[in-house]
Amino acid sequence: MNNHFTASELAWYRDRLTLFPGDQKRKSDTDTDVLCPVHGDRNPSLGVDLRRNGIGPKIMVNCRSQGCDYEDVLDALGIESADLAYQSNGKVNGCTLEMYAAAKRLPLEFLTSDEVGLQDCEWWGVEAIEIPYVDEEGETVLFRYRVSPKSTKGHPAVVSRKGDPVMLYGLHWLEDAREAGYVLICEGESDCHSAWYRGIPALGVPGVGNWKKEWARYLEGIARILVLVEPDAGERLWDALNDTKALRGRLEKIDP
Repeated sequence: MNNHFTASELAWYRDRLTLFPGDQKRKSDTDTDVLCPVHGDRNPSLGVDLRRNGIGPKIMVNCRSQGCDYEDVLDALGIESADLAYQSNGKVNGCTLEMYAAAKRLPLEFLTSDEVGLQDCEWWGVEAIEIPYVDEEGETVLFRYRVSPKSTKGHPAVVSRKGDPVMLYGLHWLEDAREAGYVLICEGESDCHSAWYRGIPALGVPGVGNWKKEWARYLEGIARILVLVEPDAGERLWDALNDTKALRGRLEKIDP
């Protein structure tokens, strides 16, 4: 048990860690090493540690490998210093299936069907939606949790449990994609839900910085790979896919 931070402060810290994509090494409740987004880190060397700064809890960021500039790290992540400072009144709003269905203009019956399998639940004291991630056979492997109808700067809409692996969303649509001869690659789950509702085979990458080249094996035999490039950070996903040798010649950029 940590005697210097409250349960709410520690929960906030865990939530803030979702701002840092890629592999992480949790050393304690308040100390974590993540991949530095500036110098192309392969082994987590960016210290992301919760400390008290005289005013309140704050996450301190320190690149122990290359000494990358603090502002460069924030710019690479698309966040501000304020996003790493705890606000006692700053709470995750929460999200229910009814709220999500209205925001995405999708039928509640579809979202709760076996095809999607969303369920209302609770995440660290707030209302949330449980999102099942399944393998190619349709067996559930892990869950992620939507805690807000949409992302805001510094506040991701979807979070994961500590230690869960990163995997593609929608692998049970691969057979349909191979039959159709194409697949749509999206960032996150919500675009997949919109595509599936319209009968479009789609896979979701959980975060623009989380594409793994070994995932190209799932796309073998699919002639056309359509990549939905969002206006904010979608180019990062496009660049990562385009840098995957096994996919070259099959990629097509789609603007929303």
